[in-house]
Amino acid sequence: MIIGHVIARLTRGLALGIIRRPIMSLLTLGLIAGGVYLMAAQGMIPGVTLPTSATVASAPSTSDMREMSVEDIRQSRSGDQITLVLKEKRGNRRLVMSVGMSEALAIASDLNRQARSQIEPPTSYDLMRSLVQELGGTVNRVVVSSVTNETFYAKVIMSTDNRQIEVDSRPSDAIALALRAGVPIFAEAAVLDRAGVTSSS
Repeated sequence: MIIGHVIARLTRGLALGIIRRPIMSLLTLGLIAGGVYLMAAQGMIPGVTLPTSATVASAPSTSDMREMSVEDIRQSRSGDQITLVLKEKRGNRRLVMSVGMSEALAIASDLNRQARSQIEPPTSYDLMRSLVQELGGTVNRVVVSSVTNETFYAKVIMSTDNRQIEVDSRPSDAIALALRAGVPIFAEAAVLDRAGVTSSS
């Protein structure tokens, strides 16, 4: 009863104030609204949750990306170069890139999980995955993001409770981590347009 009376008087006074002093009243309303917003943002108003920038920003669209799979790892006849082949899952284009021996071994090991020893010591990619998890993050996917003069570049996309993180990486490291973490591998459509190799097979 008393609260209703107070609210009625405040409403009446505010209405009269807007008529008599419009600028001062608008400033007062702005201050009140700002205070309410600040209290809601700090969680001081039960049942009211404001979206943060992390929740408002949706995950980047994968519409301009293509999901890829590791099709092959092969060594040149001279043995001095190892080639990794990624294939479009819903297409026939491939990305062919050179990788180092240690990355090739890690990728091959994950492609042939049944042959992996149960007592195999942890690799650096196990360490990377564990570090991300222990710090409260999750590896979401990796993206082959650009190519310059036949050199490919990649990003590892990770997330925590309130934000998304992109870390630049060599494609071979990113792909090895993706296989170890069991997350998808993507390539930007522009990279496939520029460096993709089409095969009839």
